[in-house]
Amino acid sequence: MKKLSLTLILSMMVTLFATAQTIEKTYYFGEPSISQIQGYEQIQFTNCMQSALVGQPSLPWQSVSLMLPQGTEAVSITVELSDFQTLEGTHNLYPYQTALTYSDPVRRQFVKDEALYASKSAYPAQAYGNLSTQYLNGVGFAFSAFTPVQYVPGTGEVRYATKATVRVTTTASKTDHSRMLWLNNGNAERAMSLAQNPEMMQTYDSRGRAMSGYDLLVVTKRQYATAFGEYVKFYEGRGLRTRVVELETITSTMEGRDNAEKLRNYILQEYEENGIMMVNLAGDVPAIPYRGFYCYAQSGSGYEDNGIPADLYYAALDGNWNDDGDNLWGEIGEDDLLPEIGIGRMCFSNQNELNNMLHKAMTYQDEPVLGEFHKIIMGGEHLYDDPWTNGSQYLELLIGTHDDNGYTTTGIPEDYEYTRLYEEEGTWSGSRLRNAINQGTQYVHHDGHANTSYVAGWTNSDITDERFSGVNGIDHNYTFFHTSGCICGDFTSDCILERMTKIANFAVATFGNSRYGWFNEGQTEGPAIHLHRETEDAYYHDRIPYGGMALRECKIETAPWVNAPGQYEEGALRWNFYDLNMMGDVAVSPWHDEPFTPEVTCPTEVFEGMTEMEVWVTDGDGMGLKNFRCALFHFDEMIGLGYTDETGLAIVEIQDPMDYIADLSLIVTGCDAWPQTITLQLEDTPEHLLSGVAVYPNPNNGQFTLTLPEEACDITIVNALGQMVYTQSDAKGLTSLSLETLSEGMYFVTVKTDAAACTLKLVKE
Repeated sequence: MKKLSLTLILSMMVTLFATAQTIEKTYYFGEPSISQIQGYEQIQFTNCMQSALVGQPSLPWQSVSLMLPQGTEAVSITVELSDFQTLEGTHNLYPYQTALTYSDPVRRQFVKDEALYASKSAYPAQAYGNLSTQYLNGVGFAFSAFTPVQYVPGTGEVRYATKATVRVTTTASKTDHSRMLWLNNGNAERAMSLAQNPEMMQTYDSRGRAMSGYDLLVVTKRQYATAFGEYVKFYEGRGLRTRVVELETITSTMEGRDNAEKLRNYILQEYEENGIMMVNLAGDVPAIPYRGFYCYAQSGSGYEDNGIPADLYYAALDGNWNDDGDNLWGEIGEDDLLPEIGIGRMCFSNQNELNNMLHKAMTYQDEPVLGEFHKIIMGGEHLYDDPWTNGSQYLELLIGTHDDNGYTTTGIPEDYEYTRLYEEEGTWSGSRLRNAINQGTQYVHHDGHANTSYVAGWTNSDITDERFSGVNGIDHNYTFFHTSGCICGDFTSDCILERMTKIANFAVATFGNSRYGWFNEGQTEGPAIHLHRETEDAYYHDRIPYGGMALRECKIETAPWVNAPGQYEEGALRWNFYDLNMMGDVAVSPWHDEPFTPEVTCPTEVFEGMTEMEVWVTDGDGMGLKNFRCALFHFDEMIGLGYTDETGLAIVEIQDPMDYIADLSLIVTGCDAWPQTITLQLEDTPEHLLSGVAVYPNPNNGQFTLTLPEEACDITIVNALGQMVYTQSDAKGLTSLSLETLSEGMYFVTVKTDAAACTLKLVKE
């Protein structure tokens, strides 16, 4: 979904018909590959995922993720397949099987629709799947999927289209999403990355919204609010404006059927009014309420749960997750698959546990133990016998770049130092894993069996400071733990993952499932590893520094696949999508490499009237660093914000032209980098220094005259980005400026003598 390949070239041409409101996009397919699985075949295209109804032939499906024009929703989809090619020979395609839970991997009956496999009719009868409309920070998307393959099971004939034209018809949205539209904080770039037609972003406007009020919201009980004082100072020193709000204030002032809905309504209010980007739910259940989601997964006799603890409820803010008002939250069609904000939960029940969490989060970021950030631990257990399936085959997909199973992820660098504890190699045990962690590591990844009080070979009684004495932040770093196991992240009970964060040693944060984790037998694709891969991609490819925002990113990238292409969904991916949560500080930034100080290039002086400023962030070799946050502050007020692109360039957009004299602070933060604060001086205005200096006629088409003093002056002209476009030395008296070659726009003329300086604005028409 992130990268194009030679075998699947996505056309970037999208036509919006103003009258019919139809979006059209063309996809092209090269020659497929054929793989073997359990005595059957699978037809595969890069960037296409295998799917089907259970027991029916598995086919490759291409996701459709098209940005909609502002103010619209999708109502219908058509797919026109053309330019067919026929594969040589006859083919027996694999019957699609249901996913299995990590905690109950018993042998299932192999399902095959024999009647369909004897049919000589083309399959599938319909080439495209369900259509849904989702919104991300106010930007609309049409999600669906289609397959370019046509199969005749009874004869084994397979043909595929090399060209597919998708048309999505839209109508005016029944709900006004304009208040959700926040395109700063990197949200515009995030939406364009998700869209297969990013040029549609030009139909959106930001409604002239002011710079967001603050970035990080902490919700906690009144008795703990003052304990977050140092936490607030810590993150505000890193450019994240932080606010602590007492839960009692929220529940007593907000409307809602219960405290969970009141809390969500407050978060929605703060997002709409202040553009918050992260929320830290600071407290254990029941102190901080949760919402249980409904999901059904087809596997064996079926799995159903109407109480899956899902903090996604507080992060995905469109709709209310329960349109029909029953007790089943998150039913298909009531969901919001694109979270607006990052969410994390600090599960503490007393002051000591809170102190441990705050100390670990801040010490880990501010005073890390150097030399350990290339060390990765992989713990993989045996999952299934026939076909043989191991956690190791999933964990290996976290390393390097993979386009397996229909999507591309770039994970942990291959040259890092790995400790692999794999059951099939005889190296796996809980004690070996614990010993390896006590020797220092950057991150722990686990794929295996678990329950509420058990994971990775440990029980609750194993999670103590004594057993993890080496992971104390002094001898070795506190670490992170991510598992695909079942139920070990059930924060409604005293689960084992939250215990890891409560003790003084060991985990800064954990990522895990509050209910079942799911895998697919005999394959390298599975619901849990899908989300795990996308989390690592958020760190290493997208360079997202915050743990809670990486979790958000993994769900955004997975969202187009949650609704399966068939007539109903198999449900396991939706299940894991709901039940994967983060326990720990939402804003904590994991170190994925040794900390470094990037090179920051920016104007040393800013001028009255400036509306933009260029900032370059590069590494020691001059290579651009992407997704660095560049926040410009006037005292405690953020007045400008920008994020670096692939080249390392950030355009810091200043909310209002500056009309005051004061020094400013530029705070630059990003993945694996020490935060930097750079002081910028604002040049004085003419009335403070050289009151006789003037420029006229202003504006005009390029011929300006400067009135200067009779002493020698140096003249410098910069554009609105702070780039120098003209210089002149030793000017005095009446001086002509010939600026016809400059582009139209606003410029700033600085006049300096040995004793004083001033800056004037001029406009080139």
